[in-house]
Amino acid sequence: MTRDDDSFTSKLLWFSLRMLINMVLLFVLVEGFITAYHFSYKVFADFPYISTSDVVVNVAVLEGDTPMQVAVTLEQSGVVESRYLFLARVYLGRYGDKIQAGNYTLGPGMTPDEICRKLCGAGSGGAA
Repeated sequence: MTRDDDSFTSKLLWFSLRMLINMVLLFVLVEGFITAYHFSYKVFADFPYISTSDVVVNVAVLEGDTPMQVAVTLEQSGVVESRYLFLARVYLGRYGDKIQAGNYTLGPGMTPDEICRKLCGAGSGGAA
């Protein structure tokens, strides 16, 4: 009788452990998908970081600045939400090699495409 009880307890314990591992894996997968969805939505949706903002800042892009350096500058200035979101937008929109040096007036009320076009000299007014 005790041998059957030990076998049953052992099987129940292994079953419970496998269920727990499966639940944790499912949770991690769901959270990963949610995070990927939010990141993708922010990259592909063309809406401003702060749509109601009238704030503008002067941003200097130096000769030879990489897109990453420009993205860090924009993030530190509060123009974009995240350097990584902006970089993804720059590379997907093929703006990376078109960014021109200069002083720009940008703000968080501008869409990522407006910012990219202005940095490339294609927006209204180009460099300020």
